[in-house]
Amino acid sequence: MPEWQQGGYDGVFYLGKEGTEEYGGYVVKVDSEPNPEKWFAYEYNAEKRTTVWVGWAPTREAAQTAVKGEFLCEVWRNKETGHCPFPGAVVRSKDYRGELLRMVLCGEHSGVMDGWQTHRIEEFRARFGLLPDVAVYGERAVPALDLPPIREAALKAETIMERNMWIALNRAVRPLAEFRYWWGHFAKYPMEVNMMEWRSRRLAWQQAQEHAQGMYAVYRREEHGEENASLPNDLLRLIERETVDYLRTRKEGGK
Repeated sequence: MPEWQQGGYDGVFYLGKEGTEEYGGYVVKVDSEPNPEKWFAYEYNAEKRTTVWVGWAPTREAAQTAVKGEFLCEVWRNKETGHCPFPGAVVRSKDYRGELLRMVLCGEHSGVMDGWQTHRIEEFRARFGLLPDVAVYGERAVPALDLPPIREAALKAETIMERNMWIALNRAVRPLAEFRYWWGHFAKYPMEVNMMEWRSRRLAWQQAQEHAQGMYAVYRREEHGEENASLPNDLLRLIERETVDYLRTRKEGGK
């Protein structure tokens, strides 16, 4: 990942070196004493070879988050799971008494604000600016799981049954990631072809989830004598956590 580098003077910083493949954009201070600080953020689009304004912030550090930033859904689900961890797909906004209210939403939650306008994130940023990863209220709560990565757990499994259970959980990660990706894509581009793809990915995820549930039930029955065991929330959240990592890797161009 590129690092931030100071430019020719104190009021400008570049993300990576200009003219290289890693270059992402820059932030620049646009106010001076005695005025409060104000930093504008500009993002470089390598495909279009253009630099666009994407937001402003009262500090350099905050402005830097807007350049190549990660936008997560801002819906608060509950105390156990915190905010929705999946990537934002759209921005819903509404004018309320002269103030622009807005929320970043993933595909699943893209319809929760009834009557609000819908924008693709890039369109909203170009018009109003947008800083990433801002929670609806308070700070974003990410539930901590005291569980190892699924692949690591599979390698450490003590029996074949346990290993097969972890393998089934691992095989559910990619179908959930593809389903979430197409859910967000359909929210941005609500066309029939995208709905068909979304439905196909949903079916693949449901089948993978059912298989993981079945292997967990077999493992609990054969090795612990427990009948009809259901996949616990911690394991479902573990799949979800690794799905988010998979989506992040996909966004960054990884395999």
